[in-house]
Amino acid sequence: MKRPDGASMPRALRVVAEVDLTLVSKESLLKACYWFSRDFVCEIHNESGRLVEVVLVPRSEISGEELALAREAFIQSAMDFALREKIEAKTSGIRDLLLAKAFSEAGVLEDLPQGPFGDQVEESKPDGMFRILDNPRN
Repeated sequence: MKRPDGASMPRALRVVAEVDLTLVSKESLLKACYWFSRDFVCEIHNESGRLVEVVLVPRSEISGEELALAREAFIQSAMDFALREKIEAKTSGIRDLLLAKAFSEAGVLEDLPQGPFGDQVEESKPDGMFRILDNPRN
């Protein structure tokens, strides 16, 4: 393997991270690889339908300890992207409703969003910091 400056990279100076595709999607894995691409070349090898090996090869010289830390950071980053993906899937409806409500109150939308809109917990608190009220045009 050659470094970007053309010099040979020692074969031992790489680390392998195994990732379970039942926990981390391919998209999350690719995001983690992109996140690390400034400092590492990421080689993805499909071991089976479930396990993937990601080989991290540093673009510049680093110590073995730094390489081991990079492996841990890569796995944590892949898990983080997977969690963000799951949270986005679960909350996208709420986010879309909040945006629709905000735009409708600003007069940007022609039609009001359908369905009830309110925060029953905050509406029940007389001194709550945030109160989401129904649009007065309803």
